[in-house]
Amino acid sequence: MLRDVREWFDGAADGEIRALEEVPGIDPERLRELWCAEPELMLRLDGLHTAAQRAFERRTRVAVTEELLRALRAVAQGADVARLETAVALAGTRLEADTATAGARGLNTGLTCGIVISPVILLVVFALGEWVPGLFGAGLGCQERLALAGALVCFAGGAMGAVFSVIVRLRDPRQLIRDSRVGVGVGGVDGPGGAGPAVDPVQLSRALRQEGWYRVVVGWFLATALYLLVAGGILTLLTPPGSPAELCGPGPLSADGHGALVETWFFWGAIGFLAGLNERWARGLLRHPSAPGGEASGPGDGARRS
Repeated sequence: MLRDVREWFDGAADGEIRALEEVPGIDPERLRELWCAEPELMLRLDGLHTAAQRAFERRTRVAVTEELLRALRAVAQGADVARLETAVALAGTRLEADTATAGARGLNTGLTCGIVISPVILLVVFALGEWVPGLFGAGLGCQERLALAGALVCFAGGAMGAVFSVIVRLRDPRQLIRDSRVGVGVGGVDGPGGAGPAVDPVQLSRALRQEGWYRVVVGWFLATALYLLVAGGILTLLTPPGSPAELCGPGPLSADGHGALVETWFFWGAIGFLAGLNERWARGLLRHPSAPGGEASGPGDGARRS
């Protein structure tokens, strides 16, 4: 049970990688003959066999490896080489899908982690806002509490906006691979000479998990920055329905005052959400380890280029 949970998050790529020459049941002399007769096909087979042993899902690893070896043994015993070509093409497609699954699962896990942690951070910040002034013999009044609450609502809206921005631009899980500059070549591979996937799916999953978390963090900062600009009077284009000074009177709030308070919270939540939607503008902040030359690349880059 624990292994299944761990593999769902981190993938099942573990253990020693075996080369074709180490697989039992295949005549080494016949294998050398196949290398001489079909060098390109054997190069792709070798790359896919290695990639299958580090596939993200265990069932993919087992199924693809067994199918490739079954086809290779059949050809080594005299079967038509077309069977091996078919097995290689199918293996490339399955490994491409496995890599897309790894990327999607990693990114979704990172985004979910950011959303789950957001309310925890909000509670901690609010508690510190109440506790820290007391250390200096001061306390928060009505206006200060409303300002802090508005900032936290805007903060939460930024996290939701960032997550929504990513989800909208990722209708196809394979977009993760294309936008991460891990293309799909012949037979679903893109290594040297089409010999195998250009990225380790386990590493891709971990990198995109971190990237999903970073995108939520970017949404936090953008929302907080926009809140400071609006609440500080620097950006006057947007005006809250009610200011803390208007809502904090000597007596209890009227019905209109309660309505203005609710509208103010919705206003700051919407401001944060709109700010979080623009997390893709933080270009260059999120860098993918598989991108050649260290160029910035993220799941949203393909949507921008198109």
